[in-house]
This record gives sequence, C-alpha cells and structure tokens, in this order.
Amino acid sequence: MADTPVLSLTGAGFAFHGAETSALASVDLSIGPGEMLTVLGPQGAGTSTLCRLAAALLGDRGATSGSRAVGGSVAMLGDDPEAQLTGMTSYVDDEVRLPARLAGSARPVDVRAALDMFGMQRLIGRRLDTLSGGERQLVALASLMTLGPSLLVLDQPALSLDPDARQRLSRALRRFRASGGAVLLAGHQLDELAETADRVQFLRAGRIVDSAHPGSLTDALLAEHGVWSTVGIARPGGVSEEREPPSTEAAFLGRDLDAPGLHVHGLTVVRGRSTVFQSFDCGVARGEVATIVGPNGTGKSTLLRAIAGMLDADPTVRIAGEVHVGRTELHGLPAHQRARWVGWVGQDPGAQLSSATVQTELERAVPLPPHRRRDRAQLRSDRAAAVGRVLERTGLAEHAGEHPYDLAPAQRKDLVIASALLLRAEVLLLDEPTLGRDLAGMRRLERVIRDFSAAGGAVVVTTHDLRWAGRVAARTVRLG
Repeated sequence: MADTPVLSLTGAGFAFHGAETSALASVDLSIGPGEMLTVLGPQGAGTSTLCRLAAALLGDRGATSGSRAVGGSVAMLGDDPEAQLTGMTSYVDDEVRLPARLAGSARPVDVRAALDMFGMQRLIGRRLDTLSGGERQLVALASLMTLGPSLLVLDQPALSLDPDARQRLSRALRRFRASGGAVLLAGHQLDELAETADRVQFLRAGRIVDSAHPGSLTDALLAEHGVWSTVGIARPGGVSEEREPPSTEAAFLGRDLDAPGLHVHGLTVVRGRSTVFQSFDCGVARGEVATIVGPNGTGKSTLLRAIAGMLDADPTVRIAGEVHVGRTELHGLPAHQRARWVGWVGQDPGAQLSSATVQTELERAVPLPPHRRRDRAQLRSDRAAAVGRVLERTGLAEHAGEHPYDLAPAQRKDLVIASALLLRAEVLLLDEPTLGRDLAGMRRLERVIRDFSAAGGAVVVTTHDLRWAGRVAARTVRLG
C-alpha cells in the first residue's frame, strides 16, 4: 500500500434525506496509486451510493459522516453509462472532446488516441444514435479519460460489453494503473473486470462485511454475499447450475400449445447506407429458449427490435423479410398490434414505462376486452388478481406503490417483463436481461424464463454473459 492513498474513506457514512436508515455506515477503505479495489454487493447494499460518495457526487441529497480524502481529480462512470452521454452532441468525435471543453481546458483532445485506448477507433466519425449500448458506454468512458483523472470510479462498467470489449477495458485499466491511476469498481456480479482487482470487498446494508483476494473466490462465497459470477469459476453455490422444474404458477401463462413458435426468414435490416444484417433466418420452437450472442455492434438489439416492429417508424431504416409467430405473419403489423404475439423487453426499460406507480403500469398494460357494463367489475377484479400474481412472480409486490423510475434498472426491466406476461404473448424477446442484476435478481429471471417456456412460450435472449447463456438456453445463435 502506498504511503499517500489516492482515495481514503474513514468511518464514512451517508443517509439520504427522509430515509429511516443510512445508505452507508462506518466504511473504511483505501486505494493507493496503481491499485484497483472491487466492491461487490446485492441490490440495495449501497454500491452505487459508495461510488457517488467517492466521487463527491451526492451533493445535498443527504447527510455525510466520517472523512473522505482524494489525492487528485476523480472521474466516474455510473451504472447507467448511456445517461452520461451529454445529449449536446450528435457525433462520437464531438462527444469525446466535450468534457475537456466544459472543464475549460485549452489543450486539444486527441480523439483517436482516446478511443484507441479502448479499441474503439473505428467509431471515429460515427453518429451516436447508430451505436450499440456497449459502444456508447465506451465512448462515455473515453470522454471521461480525456480529463486525466487520478481516480477512476466505475459502477458496473461491464454492463452492455461483450467479452472482447471487457478484455480491452481490462487492458486499458492496467495501463491506467501502470501510470499511477487508481480504480474503484463496484457491482453486483464478479466479471472479467472485477476479478482483475488487487482486492475484493463485500458490502451489505451499507457496511463492508468481508474481503478476499480475487483468486480465492468461489461461487459459494459470492452467493453468501448475494452476488453471482459471469466467469467460469464453476464451483457450487452460485446462480442455479441445475434447472429447477417449472412452478405451478406457470399455468396462468398458458397459450396455444399448437402454435409452432417464432420463425424469421430472410430478415434484412438496412440503416442508412449500412446493412446491419442480411437474409437472417432463425426459428425458435414452442417451449424453447434460445440465446443470441456476439460482439457489440453486430445487431443483436436491432434484430429483436425488428421482430417486435420497433423499427418500422424509423425513416432511416429499411426492413425486408418475414416474421411469423405461429400461423400469424407479423410483417406489416405495427408494434402495438405485434405486442399480442411478441413481448419485447429492451435494454432501456425506462423508455417502455409511463405510469405513476408499478401497480398502475401493470393494470394499464392490457386493455380490458370488449364487455358489457355489468361485467366490468368482475373483469377488473380478474385483472387485479392477475396483476397480483405477476407482481409476486417478478419480485415486485413490495414495490407496487412506487414510481417505476424509483426502481433499480433491473427491477424496471422486471416490470416490463411483467407487462409482457400479462399480455400472454407467445414469444418473449429479452435484450440483455442480466444487466445490473444481483444473485436474487438472476434467480427471479431464470424462474420467469423457465415458467414462460414451460407454458409453451418461445424465449429469445440476447446476452454477453456466455456462461449463463449456456446454462439457461438449449441453443445459442452467434451474430458476427
């Protein structure tokens, strides 16, 4: 440990205004030049609050206690890195230059060098709205690095990154540390980045409760602290290695068991002058789970959006090909009509939510069928019962009265999944559903997928977590 830490927290605590308990309490940690510390914990443990405390970004949102010392400037990438793109620019080059300009720096920014640090120089000249989630994430990080920070705070930085991109980011962090920089990384899962740290500490209910060397970690130890592993340590006790039988509650998801599932034939998507993919064929049978993997920018999210009809209104996109669910041809149907057959859950679930509470979001997810007035009370009672079952199944019952935007990102995704379950869609399209999940959230997700497929639904999942993909799905399709 260096004599002068880059970051030192002593007895640090934080309590949000109006909260009954502190989000952080008596946190002691120190990171020296060239060091990297990973802090892991379940949802609600305080990992994001710890990152914001380290970066002095909590402002007047509550009361801080203890002491914080930082030897230099700090840059932070939050758990929603796409939100860190300023919205003030349209092109990658301008976005990379902007932080230095806003900081008043007169020194010119070498955009190519900033992007090359993360192997993203191919993005020079690209429009931001054409990038994948992982590419946008690395652009945000490249922008921050132009500020020359001494301490880099990363809240779940591997979100949306494919395995190769995680390795590139890992190499970039090693170079940053070799130059004397320090890294604080936090999250809900052990991944390729988290395991390269010098130390791992575990956070529970706002307190540091344990520490370990990354090489000594097991799935059982991670499970004890409510987190899971995306890497192949393959030891007992993590995310369920054996598939549990479907629950008895799967019955209420019942659908046409004679339907043959999802079939895509000759699907071609052209955005502007670029062909995203051409003549794509795939089929997912009733009751089957299929995963789609591939590097950032290969069109995984675009594929799901095309199937769901979410690209039809974009004038820059041309689509050809056929999409069938069962005996129904979806090509030409608008997205709101396709929702009867296809439930789409995107990477940014907030864009799919509009109500003031979780409960009302679900109650309005599906319109009541045509009915006589005298039957309305019974229909609403039946709807409330169905909503209650879905809330329990997705782990959202205790959040029924909360605003959807007060939920964690993974819980917002569960809310969109719950809406799809109420629609009784034949096909469930899940775009990166593991993002931001702790161990309990992964188990809920697995249970929903298992029950949906057991009830005769077809499930298509895009993911960068290859270990999990091999466990949850019978078949994997790779886009290149």
